[in-house]
Amino acid sequence: MTQPHESRLVGALLVQTVATGLIDAVSYLALGHVFTANMTGNVVFLAFAIAGAPGLSIPRSAVSLGAFLAGAMAGGRLAARRATGPQHRWVATAFAVEAVLLLAAALAVALTPRSLSSPRGLT
Repeated sequence: MTQPHESRLVGALLVQTVATGLIDAVSYLALGHVFTANMTGNVVFLAFAIAGAPGLSIPRSAVSLGAFLAGAMAGGRLAARRATGPQHRWVATAFAVEAVLLLAAALAVALTPRSLSSPRGLT
């Protein structure tokens, strides 16, 4: 890929990132603190990867979207179960689950060999 083409791609991705961030912010503020475009960036990356853009991965984007879907489903079920109880228990449970997942992600990254965790050409 030529340098000007890469610059245009980077510029397009930055514009899309800003646009999706604005959509997230406006929807969150205008729709009662609800995110409507939370995974827009990963959908865009998935589309670019399917179209053959270099440096983007279909499996990575698909895993991100799948994990988001699983988390949204689990969070919705947990919220439905905890809705009748005291709010401090709901918040404590949510923070505990988030802490465990963040710790698991940090351990996965820490234990991944460098050759797998670095993008090609940056090692």
